[in-house]
Amino acid sequence: MGDQATDESRQIWDSVAAGWEKERAFINELERAVTERMHEALGVRPGDTILELCAGPGEVGLRLAEQHPDAHILITDFAPGMVQAATNEAEQRGVKNVECRLVDAQDIHLPNASVDGALCRYGLMLVPDIAKAFSEVRRVLRPGGVLVYTTWTPPETNPWMMIFGATMIQRGHFTPPGDGNSMFMPLGTEDDNIAVARAAGFENVKAEAIDLPVHYPSFQRYWEVSTEIAGPLAIIVRGLPEDEREAVRSQVEEYSAPFMTDDGLTFPSRRLLVRAS
Repeated sequence: MGDQATDESRQIWDSVAAGWEKERAFINELERAVTERMHEALGVRPGDTILELCAGPGEVGLRLAEQHPDAHILITDFAPGMVQAATNEAEQRGVKNVECRLVDAQDIHLPNASVDGALCRYGLMLVPDIAKAFSEVRRVLRPGGVLVYTTWTPPETNPWMMIFGATMIQRGHFTPPGDGNSMFMPLGTEDDNIAVARAAGFENVKAEAIDLPVHYPSFQRYWEVSTEIAGPLAIIVRGLPEDEREAVRSQVEEYSAPFMTDDGLTFPSRRLLVRAS
């Protein structure tokens, strides 16, 4: 799709692709239990073709491919840098049943009823036209095919996210969607997900909350990861003058203090896992 919102989003995520690749191991350890639960919910069978959307550096699909060498895994993202990161990792691991492609979830260049399952970890909530993306997934799934994806619940249930974003809003560096005064997470509730999935033609939709703390060994590590991978916020921070960047860092550290433990920062965190068929 060539609309402005999609082009801007593609540029943002392409510009942080190197950060996602750099932090691959750290992120995947944080989300390991969630990724495993997604794989279980999908229920891959021998010979299946599985589509991973908004894949970033492709870890969800790569791990699935390693576990199911008799399935074909199509790893896709709309940002060229992310697709290249996934391609490089697949080659390095020697995974043969993977194909990495440049694909926009809003305009999936695959035939109707051509895949057996679809996966997406924290990506469908970020596409500019969510309804179109769900409609496209429904179109390419075969009868009986399953979509499994995760989404973050509202920022107040994820302080690791809210602290960074709120600081940037308060200091006038970031204007979120909506009224511009508060952070908003699309697909943040069970009702939101049921509504959009059913509107796209999915009949059976179930969502489950997963509470899994997010841990960083130090504030410095939290700051490093956040400023590498946090999409538009990371890009804005990079462009700030050094004194203002340090002021943002100091404020984020102050807001993070209540979550400091003996072994680093531990934030409560909640996400939804959704299975639609």
